[in-house]
Order: sequence, then structure tokens, then C-alpha cells
Amino acid sequence: MEPIVVGLLGITHPHASARVRALREIEGVEVVAAADDDPRLTYFTDKYDVEARDIEDVLQDERINAIMVHSKSKDMVPHALRALAAGKSVVVEKPGGGTVDDLVQLAEAEAQAAPGLVVQVGYNVRLAQSITEAKGLIEAGVIGDVVSVSARGAALVGEHLTAHLNQPADMGGALWIIGCHMLDSLVSIFGTPESVNARVRKSAKLSDESSREDSAAVLLNYPDMSATFSFDGHDNLEWFESSRISVYGTAGMLEIGVLPQKLRVYVNEDRAGWRAGWTEWTQSHFTPPFARTESNKFSELPELENISNFHPEMRGWVESIRTGAPVVAPVADALAVARIVEACYRSEKEQGALVEVEPA
Repeated sequence: MEPIVVGLLGITHPHASARVRALREIEGVEVVAAADDDPRLTYFTDKYDVEARDIEDVLQDERINAIMVHSKSKDMVPHALRALAAGKSVVVEKPGGGTVDDLVQLAEAEAQAAPGLVVQVGYNVRLAQSITEAKGLIEAGVIGDVVSVSARGAALVGEHLTAHLNQPADMGGALWIIGCHMLDSLVSIFGTPESVNARVRKSAKLSDESSREDSAAVLLNYPDMSATFSFDGHDNLEWFESSRISVYGTAGMLEIGVLPQKLRVYVNEDRAGWRAGWTEWTQSHFTPPFARTESNKFSELPELENISNFHPEMRGWVESIRTGAPVVAPVADALAVARIVEACYRSEKEQGALVEVEPA
């Protein structure tokens, strides 16, 4: 079993500590070093028992063969390119960069990388058991042919004001940085739509111009079905508690929840081991909250309590490095999400007009 030795470039994204903890539960994996010019680096390295270094030290360490990038969006791709050039596999925090051009550059770098190097983007909501099982049921035809899809996502109220969601170099705010999770989940199940119609709005009663979009309504146009995605940045519930996907088929339907993970299956007659009517599975009605404490919920270094989706994500990354297994969150899908979000912004500028999404 190939040992995986991991270093971090950037520690200020909220998911950094969650991935460190998830990786340390995998046999033969070490997380040894982190680099960042942020003054909180020492706090992070002390708390999570890694060595504080500068970027060059991490990249030149021949023992380190894998890098996690948790920097500001604008620096994600430059860090990833340096890691690949140094012969190290990477996982780049979602959305993988600040703009579509960043994701294009990452995709090009992946295509030119040395054989055996793995590039993964940090989308892990798509790996929730509720979503992966639903995808399998759809592919097996349990609910017949899919006719339409309705999805919802949200940012916790107050998050829209944070610096994390208002980075100047990013192409968008809450829709781009938070809404991308649910859009990626849709891409993982149904692929990339041909076009979108979207309204991305600000509301004076919700926020001032110091933050970006407050809500969005998106129509994702596929050749033989349509999907709607509603998003808002002022949800009073826990992160992802109100996020859901409903899938309507010719012979049944699915309702997918993220926090807690939930899957409700309806079939109109006994089929493939499913009884006619509703079958429901819920992971737990007492799911741990996303952030551990109220005081750190908007911190750039929160200690996440619920890291269930990080476990399959990190196992997938390690398995791809060790065996060449398919990447669980590929760059191509992250680029598709970026192009969808950019198309939404362009559609809003044209008052909801249809905008084509550039194919892969």
C-alpha cells in the first residue's frame, strides 16, 4: 500500500481541518505540513499537529506526494499548478478557483500533468449517501424516465456578509461559493445542461451593496427534461438543512435531503425490490451541526462537527492516487459548474434570457 504524505497550501478555507481529520482515519496516510502567509497558520499547525513551513519547503519535500489547496479562490489554481509541476497529486477546494478561466487553466494543467498524478476538486456534497444512492436508482430506471427536477440550496443567514463570500477576484458571491455545491450535485447526476435561464437578485430589505447576490432562480435546460434550482442567501436553518433535490419520473419520484441525509422513494407499483408507495431512509434526526460552536460558524478556521461527506471524498482521493480509480469529483465537472454559474450571471444581465452553457 503506497504511503500518502500530504501537505497543505493555504489553511484559511473552512474545510481545511475537516479534511485533515478525515485523512488521518485512512491507513497509510500522513498529514505533515502546512504553508500560508496568514498569521493564523501557527494556530492551525499547533492545533492539528502539522509543521508550519513556507510554500517552497512543502513543494520541495520529496516525501510529500499529495497537496491539499485551501487558499483564497484566486490563489487556488496557481497553488495547484505549482504542486503538479512538483510531481504531487492535488485536491483543490471547491469551487476550484475564482472564475471560469481559472477552471479552464486547471483542466489544461490536469491534461498535461505527469502520468499518475490526480487532480480532484473539493465537491463532497455529491458524495452524500442520499445523493449517490438516488443516482443509482435513477440509472437503474427504478422511477422510470426522469421528467423534471426541482432543487434548492441556501447560505446560512449572515454568511452573505463574510469576506469569504465577497472576495473581489471571484466572479460571484453566495451563488458561486455556496450554491455551487447543489449545482455540482445536479451535474453529478444529470450532467451539464445545454442552457440556462436565470434571475440573480439583490433585495434592499435583505442586504446592502457591501455583499453580492441575495437569491437566484435558475432553469437548467436539458434535451429531454428541465430542472429548476432555487437559491437564497438568508436561510435561518443549519447549513444544508433545507437543501434538497426532488426528482420526478414516469413511474415514481425521489426526494433527497442533505442534512440530515434523507432519501424518500416512491414507486407506483412493486419494482426492483421496492414496494409500491413510499419508502424512507433518514441518516439521523439528530445530525451534528455543521460548525461546532456559534462563535466560529463564520470563522475561516471553524472546526466542523459534521464531516460525514469528507470521509468518502478523502477515501476517493487516496484510492485514485493509489490505484488510478476514477476521480470522485473531477475537474471537468467543476468546470461545468463554473460555466453554469457564469451563464446565470449573464442571463440576469439580459433579464432572464436563455444563455447557452459551453459544453465540455
